[in-house]
Amino acid sequence: HGSVLRGDLNAVRVGAGSTIGSRCVLHAARSSPTGLPAATSVGRDVTVGDRCLLRSATVGDGAVLGEGSILLEGSVVGAGAVLGPGTVVPPGRLVPAGELWAGKPARFVRALTKDERAATAAVAAESGASRAGGYAQHELPEGGMRYKAVEALREALSGK
Repeated sequence: HGSVLRGDLNAVRVGAGSTIGSRCVLHAARSSPTGLPAATSVGRDVTVGDRCLLRSATVGDGAVLGEGSILLEGSVVGAGAVLGPGTVVPPGRLVPAGELWAGKPARFVRALTKDERAATAAVAAESGASRAGGYAQHELPEGGMRYKAVEALREALSGK
């Protein structure tokens, strides 16, 4: 739904079970003058809210990024961490695992409780599977392979 994962300058990796919201941009710099990783890496079972921007950032397994969050070069969000909506994580900032951060720039709010960490992990793991099932029901006619018919028509018209 309008998201862009741009891996032309460096790698962009998204782990299994992760959900990328609508109108997100994930991209990476060619290199980093600071020595921090220039690739963008999203772990397993991560929930990235709508309208997020990740540039050369690393997100640990099971993290939740609130809508409109921005992660800049070299920033790291630890496993199971949660960012509030609209949070801006400056270059090189570390958001430790299991913590809630929010604001512009991102600031520590509090450590997540054991119950919150368990709930966050369950929601993140469930999110990808439930969305995938819903989209499968909206499959295009002919098994979603309409593009093959278009390509065959194009070849027929071009005389190949």
